[in-house]
Amino acid sequence: MFSCGYEANIAPSLAALQSRLSLSEPELKRVLLNAPAVLGCSFESNIAPSLAALQSRLLLSEPELKKVVLKLPSVLGYSYEANIAQSLAALQSRLSLSEPELKKVVLTLPSVLSYSYEVNLAPSLAALQSRLSLSELELKKVVLKLPSVLGYSYEASIAPSLAALQSRLSLSEPELKKVVLRLPSVLSYSYEANIAPLLAALQSRLLLSEPELKKVVLKLPSVLSFSYEANIAPSLAALQSRLSLSDPELKKVVLRHPTVLGCSFESNIAPSLAALQSRLSLSEPELKKVVLRLPSVLSFSYEANIAPSLVALQSRLSLSEPELKKMVLKLPQVLGYSFEANIAPSLAALQSRLSLSEPELKKVVLRLPSVLSCSYEANIGPTLDLMETAFGLAPEELRERVVAILRC
Repeated sequence: MFSCGYEANIAPSLAALQSRLSLSEPELKRVLLNAPAVLGCSFESNIAPSLAALQSRLLLSEPELKKVVLKLPSVLGYSYEANIAQSLAALQSRLSLSEPELKKVVLTLPSVLSYSYEVNLAPSLAALQSRLSLSELELKKVVLKLPSVLGYSYEASIAPSLAALQSRLSLSEPELKKVVLRLPSVLSYSYEANIAPLLAALQSRLLLSEPELKKVVLKLPSVLSFSYEANIAPSLAALQSRLSLSDPELKKVVLRHPTVLGCSFESNIAPSLAALQSRLSLSEPELKKVVLRLPSVLSFSYEANIAPSLVALQSRLSLSEPELKKMVLKLPQVLGYSFEANIAPSLAALQSRLSLSEPELKKVVLRLPSVLSCSYEANIGPTLDLMETAFGLAPEELRERVVAILRC
């Protein structure tokens, strides 16, 4: 009798299911092991219509439909009309999700199809929104960045972790909210297993005070997602060794530019430092000086940012290699300026305002590199206007004053 039932019912259904989803033998086995109840479902009457309806509703491709089933085999036993359709509609309405956004959520978290909106999703969303004072758009942003949050228990997982993190760093409500909005995945971390050990190790390594540790996290919330042993410790050690930084100097670099904790030393920092040092013929102490005065240079791309700016600046002012180097050593911040957006317009305006020749403009910048860091409209122009007014100078007299200073 069993053999007869298998041949008459089970075998045809399994063959149809396998064919419908292009399942390999191991994939079919995996589906059956995770959802044995599918053996009792009629492919034609139950499974096929539900798959068709789900695929149509979310505009799933064949591979995407297969992915959903492999990650949630039990979906084959759900009634589309009675279960799936209503939950999808409610979730989409609650978060004002577009069709592509709803599809993204399901593909990232197929198990959402198994949740009851009223019993699971709605209460968790309401609790999270209330806890962090999230607007509708902010709540939506969190879910789209971390769809798996829909599967967490607010009371058992999210609330305790948020409370522990807030207490550990003495975060205000707005600060806690800021951390979550910039790093929604923090809602998935275990405070005891992940966050607490990381913070302790980082604080100990850099001898950070409580306010300093808090400052690092607020500037770079993603640090909470890093592995101290695998990422942070090796990068700090390599950076410290490369630049011969003392512990206080390493701490200073991190506090001024926490983003360095997220940069790969081997892939990003080391190549950029080598290229910058070579380009300007910097000694080891000079390279160290540049980094200590402008820690953010560690996160710049040499090819994309630094090299083009140096070429443009050198060309604009006809600087020799030693002159370019001298300028960078006096004003490392120039490496962070956009030539097109900042430097070029200011130089053009200054040159025009004082009727400076090219050699005179060059001399101004070499004598006073900080002029490159000033906005003509906000700083230089008003200062020149004030000098004219205060000393009763005509434009030509102002120019002569400036040129005379340059001759000294």
